[in-house]
Amino acid sequence: MTIAIVTSSVILKPHPLNSPALSIVRTVIIFFATVLLTKYTVYMFLCPWFSLMASREDDLVSHFVRDYHPLVSVMIPAWNEECGLLGTVKSLLASTYKNMELVVVNDGSTDRSDAMMRNFIEKYEREMTGIPGHVKIIYHYQQNGGKGSALNAAIKLAHGDILVPIDADCIVHKRAVATFVKAFRDPRVMAAVGNVRIGNTKTLVGTVQELEYTLGFFFKKADSLMNTIYIIGGAAGAFRKEVFTHIGGYNTTNITEDIELSVRIQERGWKVVYCPDALVYTEGASTLQGLMKQRLRWKRGRIQTFWQYRHLFFSLRPEHNKILTCCVLPLAAFGDVQLSFEPLFILILYVFSFFSGDFTAFISGVIIVSMMFFVQAWEGRYTGGKVYLFFAPIAWLLFYITTITEFYALTKSLYLLMTRRELKWQKWQRSGVSN
Repeated sequence: MTIAIVTSSVILKPHPLNSPALSIVRTVIIFFATVLLTKYTVYMFLCPWFSLMASREDDLVSHFVRDYHPLVSVMIPAWNEECGLLGTVKSLLASTYKNMELVVVNDGSTDRSDAMMRNFIEKYEREMTGIPGHVKIIYHYQQNGGKGSALNAAIKLAHGDILVPIDADCIVHKRAVATFVKAFRDPRVMAAVGNVRIGNTKTLVGTVQELEYTLGFFFKKADSLMNTIYIIGGAAGAFRKEVFTHIGGYNTTNITEDIELSVRIQERGWKVVYCPDALVYTEGASTLQGLMKQRLRWKRGRIQTFWQYRHLFFSLRPEHNKILTCCVLPLAAFGDVQLSFEPLFILILYVFSFFSGDFTAFISGVIIVSMMFFVQAWEGRYTGGKVYLFFAPIAWLLFYITTITEFYALTKSLYLLMTRRELKWQKWQRSGVSN
């Protein structure tokens, strides 16, 4: 399809379509596209500066803090995660950072995860008997109360100064925890977000998510520079324990408790940084239906959070980051408005291009998205550069899958909000992530 569009732009001679209505629609489409493309252009300019600035700050902190090895409590909430729970625990036990404890909270699972976890701990403790300094595992089973409730229980059981919540379907890189700890040598840092990658990319849906995650976490470099990170995902985040002392635990009524907590931290004006080398591989949805369930939860929770913290939008209070309140958050809401018209815009764009022979808009989209992936492949040495170079020319087309799921999630979220219906901790068929 990409080849056909490029070829058509060369072979066919464009002819104008004179219509006042069409001109108005084109102006609206160009307006929406220009606003969001301007944002992406700024982000693409800022991202390459991240490594330089992070290196300078690291050198500065190293002069004052040399020996920093706090106790880290890795918190793992689990609900019916028999497929991935033990894999997550084992990957953490292989961590290079050893001053650590694991706090596993089983939130009323009805599968075999409880028995599997108890058997594993019994065997682990038997094997570690007499071995000093081994990682302690704290296990707690409770009545089902939701992910937020499970995380709050883990916070109460944790003894560490740094708390790292990890989803129970993840494989954690052996240096991820050490990378998080390194970030907290700076006393100004109150939270950090890691680099989440998709661990199952054998399907088209998995590949699309991998491309999407790669782009999204690449842009976190710019957000880290501006201190505008407002989403610290449950798959890879880290917090000082005092964060929960000052602002309380996770919200148990918000279905995206991680987003709500992240915005609450930004409300305080605290510093949140991105740790690209803190790699965590998560299991993405393997089917379109599973992806839609996931995105419905994310979209519904983000809308709920934005409404709850609507006072942050365009806030000029001294403690609030003005770039976040006046640019980043409004642009995120603007993106949802644009998404609500996306199917109509795409249809009009196809019809216009077909009848006029003008494929400029498509060519522009191909070039812009391709350049994004070329920059990532060139700048991000920890990513699979050659793979992204291969997908770069057709990434714009693959993102239509994401557009479909995001549009579904937005429209259904609005419907559920209007009808006051609730969502539960989402679940889809899992197969696990290979280590």
